[in-house]
Amino acid sequence: MPVSQLATLRVRVPLMDCDACAILIQNKLRQTGIQNAIVTFRTKAAVVRYNPAEVTARNIMNLIDETGFKAEPTTP
Repeated sequence: MPVSQLATLRVRVPLMDCDACAILIQNKLRQTGIQNAIVTFRTKAAVVRYNPAEVTARNIMNLIDETGFKAEPTTP
């Protein structure tokens, strides 16, 4: 898929409390439709590039929530 057709979701993960948490969330985001996910403990945030034809922002938020950390969107 051309990069221009990918969507970007930025979320805060305020309860993330270590680098291992970031790795756990990042590994969870290795799903169909997700091109790239960068989760950073220092900023308590994630940036996810995804194919909106295969996965929705809500699906991505749910994946993060399944790790036990509540995702809060920072972009529409």
